[in-house]
Amino acid sequence: MLRRKPTAIAITAEDLAAFEDARLRKLANENNGHDRSRNNFNASFDPSDELKPLPGDKARIVRSREER
Repeated sequence: MLRRKPTAIAITAEDLAAFEDARLRKLANENNGHDRSRNNFNASFDPSDELKPLPGDKARIVRSREER
């Protein structure tokens, strides 16, 4: 079987700088979006909701053997 030479990739400092800038911009945009949604979430959040059961969760009735 014939093999060809491996492909060499050269990454320059400019490539790294462009990548880091793009990554930082993306992270900044994501963080800005999360801050806005977090503020909206806190405005409508009721701490007592944590104690309430969800509508789909029904209390399980535990019966003894004689009651069944």
